[in-house]
Parts: sequence; C-alpha cells; structure tokens
Amino acid sequence: MTSRTRRRVLTSTLSAAALGLGLLTSAGATGVTNAAPPPARVASPAVQACEDSTAYPFLSASSSGARVRDGSAAKEPKLYPDNQANAYGALKDSPRMPNGSVTIPTVFHVVSDHELSTAEKTRWEGMIAAQMQVLNDSFAGRTAEVAADSPFRFGLTKITWTVNAAWYHVTPGKVERDMKAALYEGDSRTLNVYSADIGDGLLGWAYFPKGYNNGRDYIDGVVMLDESMPGGTVTRYNGGDTLTHEVGHWMMLEHTFAHGCASSGDWVEDTPKEAQPQFGCPEGADSCLAPGLDPIHNFMDYSVDDCMNHFTPGQVERMNDAWIAFRDPTK
Repeated sequence: MTSRTRRRVLTSTLSAAALGLGLLTSAGATGVTNAAPPPARVASPAVQACEDSTAYPFLSASSSGARVRDGSAAKEPKLYPDNQANAYGALKDSPRMPNGSVTIPTVFHVVSDHELSTAEKTRWEGMIAAQMQVLNDSFAGRTAEVAADSPFRFGLTKITWTVNAAWYHVTPGKVERDMKAALYEGDSRTLNVYSADIGDGLLGWAYFPKGYNNGRDYIDGVVMLDESMPGGTVTRYNGGDTLTHEVGHWMMLEHTFAHGCASSGDWVEDTPKEAQPQFGCPEGADSCLAPGLDPIHNFMDYSVDDCMNHFTPGQVERMNDAWIAFRDPTK
C-alpha cells in the first residue's frame, strides 16, 4: 500500500466506468466559550521573516492562481493586476447546493510535441482516468476524515490530442492565449484542462471565474504539468493533487497563504492564517500569531501531494457561492 493510498483513507475503489464517465476521444483537435484564555502564543521564527511578506513578494496580493514546485516560488506568474485579484474577495452568500448535485463536464486537451503512439495514448488515457478519480475523491471529501464534501463532481466527456511544439512548453502569455483560443470548448460551466510539459518550474495555473477575463472566456480553465497526474514522473508531485489545487482556483479559492497574516487571509474563516507557502510537509509549522497551525494539509497550500488531503467546509461554501455567482447563475 502506497503512502498516498494510506492518506486517502476513504478513497473510493470505483472504476472510471462505474463513475459513468462517458469518455469520448477526438483525434486531431487542435464558536465562543467562557474558558480562561490560553497563554500568549509565540510564532515560529518564520513570522519575523515573512509577516510582511518581504521574503515572498508575490504574497502582497492574491494575484496568482498557480502551483509551483519547491525552489520555484520566484517564478510564480502574476496572472492578475492587484486590484482585479482582490475585487472578489468577499462573495455574496448563496444557498448551499446539495453534495454531489453538480456534475461538471470536463474536457482534457493533451498537448504533445510529436504524434503519440498507440501505447503513449493508452498511457495518457489511463493517467487521465486515475486523475479524474483523484479529482472526484477530493471534491467528495473522501481523502481524509476532516475533508469536507462538496456539491461538485466531474465527468470526463472528451479527450483531444494536439501536436504543437510551442504549446507543449506553454507558460502564461500569448502562446497560452493562442492555444486556448484554438482548443477551448463549452462555456463557464465546462472545465477545460490543458496538459503539457509546461515550463518555469510550474505545476499548473488557473484563472478565477468570469469577471477577471475581460470577456475572453476562452482563457478560462486549468493548465497543468502532464506528468503531475497519477503515475507521472514528477517526484513528490505525481499524485494528482495539482489538478485539485488548480480547480480550487477555478472555483475562486485563493492560496491558504494569500495576504499572509493579514485579517482577510484567503477570505475563508476556517483556514488558519499562514504567512508563507509551505513546501514538503512541515508538521507543526506555525508562521502567524493567529490561532491554528499552518494548514499544510490543505489542497490550497504548496505542500507535496502526499501531504495535502482536504478542503474545509468554509472553502466548500466559497466554491458554492462562486459557482452560483459566476459560473451558473441559474442555480
């Protein structure tokens, strides 16, 4: 039994077929108490270095919807101007949709730099099926005892195969826009996933829902490192949690370390404040004076895949509200 299997204590053993994922392939598609207060807490040394976010300049605004590997934080892209990144911090409360009530059609765009052989396509199809299982387990709260269930499930509807050397090493910018303009399918309720050998130490990135994109709906979706899927070759980051993390952004979740120790934090009340992203799995990390240890096991931190294992109820509420506000106002 792998460490990932042990971590995902309630993981379903359903196959992709049992999930009813109608797989189609497309060739050539280009609480208050009266108790005495506890002793004053002393933050870890990291607080002194990071309370003002100077060690991690990108924390000054929630301007990124990316995930990077350890050692690549300096390359995290700034996807939004500061004012836009903060514009939708507080969301309007909406009725909570029932768990499992929304199935999101998901299109996987596999980009390569050469024509894939039958064996290569078979490998990617298997990895995508495993990735969809991880994604559904994560949003169904099957990944840890503390994990919250959500209204959202994902159904794979299509895989497209595209050969384009420039797109294969895509980073945020014009090449990304060109790729998405050609490949994007569906509408705001469709999850488009672009898998490629992306550059700059990035594991993936995503954009918040419509409202940030100046009407360019095609820019929506998730770009991810192909080998970060289950069975991939990226050590410590090949359990499939990059897509879970990025879909969290796609659903309007910010990083748990957004705004550092500031009162707004990530705009979710039940995620402890965090001054800096945590890499690896540093148990006991405590970078803010606010209550709670750093949420290193949360999908929206930068921990390795075997460390992260849940969304909180508050994060689910935020995703619920964002879905109704931006992706499906008919709900």
